[in-house]
Amino acid sequence: MFDLSKLGDMSKLAAQAKEIQQNQDRATREQMELLKTISRQLQEIIELLKKDI
Repeated sequence: MFDLSKLGDMSKLAAQAKEIQQNQDRATREQMELLKTISRQLQEIIELLKKDI
C-alpha cells in the first residue's frame, strides 16, 4: 500500500521541482526580454543604414 513515511520526501521534492520551474520561467522571461531588446536595436541599426544609402 502507500508508504506514509515517503510523503515528506515527496513533498520536499515537489517543492524543489516547483522552485526549479519558477527559476527556469524567470530565466526564460529575462532571455525573451533581452532578445526583444536586441531585435529592436538591430531594427534601428537597419533603419539608420538604409537612410545612409
